[in-house]
Amino acid sequence: MPEEVRNAKDGKTIYFQISALYNEENDRIHITSSKTNDSKGFITTVNDDPKSKRGHPNLFKKLAKFLRENNVPAPDTDGL
Repeated sequence: MPEEVRNAKDGKTIYFQISALYNEENDRIHITSSKTNDSKGFITTVNDDPKSKRGHPNLFKKLAKFLRENNVPAPDTDGL
């Protein structure tokens, strides 16, 4: 994955690359970014449970749809 981070002309936005992968064992989508010279990057997860610390149903469904549209394993979600 490229390690480039670009700043937008507006000075408020950055562009960077992330990866996403669905873990069927724990029903979570893992999201990671690359390390750069100035940043360690990050690893996080998101799930569909609004009561969970990592719960964000809207983001989970959007990522699930994006994974599915790109022909990689994705969770079954209602309404997609």
